[in-house]
This record gives sequence, C-alpha cells and structure tokens, in this order.
Amino acid sequence: MTCWQALLQELAQWDAPATFWWRDDDAVAPSAALDQLIDITRRHTIDLSLAVIPALCTEALARRLAAEPRVWVLQHGYDHSPYAGPGERKRELGGPRPRAQILQQLKVGRQRLQQLFGRQALDILVPPWNRIDADLLPLLPALGYERLSVLGPRETEPAGVPQLNVHIDIIDWRARRFAGTDPIIEGIIANLQARRRGQVDASEPCGLMTHHLDHDAACWAFLDQLSDTLAASGKVRWIDGPGLLHS
Repeated sequence: MTCWQALLQELAQWDAPATFWWRDDDAVAPSAALDQLIDITRRHTIDLSLAVIPALCTEALARRLAAEPRVWVLQHGYDHSPYAGPGERKRELGGPRPRAQILQQLKVGRQRLQQLFGRQALDILVPPWNRIDADLLPLLPALGYERLSVLGPRETEPAGVPQLNVHIDIIDWRARRFAGTDPIIEGIIANLQARRRGQVDASEPCGLMTHHLDHDAACWAFLDQLSDTLAASGKVRWIDGPGLLHS
C-alpha cells in the first residue's frame, strides 16, 4: 500500500469530512512563487491563510491580494527579527526584550495589516518560528487577537487566546528542501487518527504549513498531488477564512 492509499483509507473511516486549513508563512510582496501557491489553492477552492510580516510587507502585496477573495492575512509577528539569550532558540516574541516594546510592536503591526488589507486581515497571531514566551500569552486578548497559531496540537485550556495550530511542515529546515512524501503523509495520517480516536482536540482542523518563498520543485509537485488527492477523496472540508476564528 502506498502512503497515498493509506491516507485515503484513513479518510474513509471518517463519518463527516475531515477538516483542514492551510497556513503559508513569511509573505511580504508579490512574487512568482506566491502566484503559484495561489493558483494551486484557487483551482481546488481552498481558502489560503498568508502569515504576513507587517514591518516588511508592501502595498503591492495588498493590491495583489485584493483580487483574491479566498486569501486571508494573518499577523506574522512584527519584523521577524530574532531575539533570544545566549544558547536559546530563535524567537521574536520573547527573549530579553521589554514586554512593553513587544506589545507596542504587535499593536503597530496589527494596525498596519488592517489598514493595508481591510476585511482580509484576521485577528490571528502567528509567532515567527512558532515560538512565543509564555508570559506574553495572557496579554494577547487586550491587543485584539482572537486566535494564536503555533506548531503542534493545541492546548485544551490555553493561557490567553484559543489556539489554531498547524501540524504538518513540508520542509526539512536542516537541509532546506522538501521533507519527503512518505513522512509528510504519515504525519497527516497520524494527526487524523489522533483526532478520530479522541487523543487530541478533534475539533481542531489539520493545519498544513508551507513557506512559498522556500519551496523547491518537489514541494510544488507534492502540494499539487496532495490537493488533488484530498479533493478526489470527497472526505475533506477546508475551513474558510472567517471560519478559522471559530475552529
């Protein structure tokens, strides 16, 4: 049995369609890669959530997305700069910086996205590198965020705002290339099985994470095949943008 057959076999065990959502990180400007990504999602009527870096994004991006009713904008931190102590992993939202500075930048970034993208901007915060210090979480609701999106199954009782996480990364970041069809599909199946068996929050949609600016040819080929396979299964429902705030 191929991994694709195994995926279809898992989906066949679902009574209702399994829910998915698609988050793509680091958008700042129009590009051929962004066009390719939008083309894939448009052909399959999939809503696409772009995690946009507020301090770096251009007005040209806003003009490009204005014609895409199924593309939504999430806030990817503020400027995607790494702040961490010696020996710590990269993160923007945390580290040794004063909390007031972090919160002020997030506020400015949120306002910029609202001004540029209007109704396409959703109040979902995506921390760069999927990392945020725990002491910041209770402070997020006051800034207006309705969801936080990091990597991994969401917590059932999160501090701060509810989580809407991604679970599947298609890139091997150590090698900076496609992570491989088998391990990615195995990860999707594992997420679906855990939800079906009640081992994680079954209401959280399976989150696909991509980075269009870092895709190689194998990434693009995989995304085409995945989109085709999930559509053909008849057992998948992609969450629309506004629906993410209630998922």
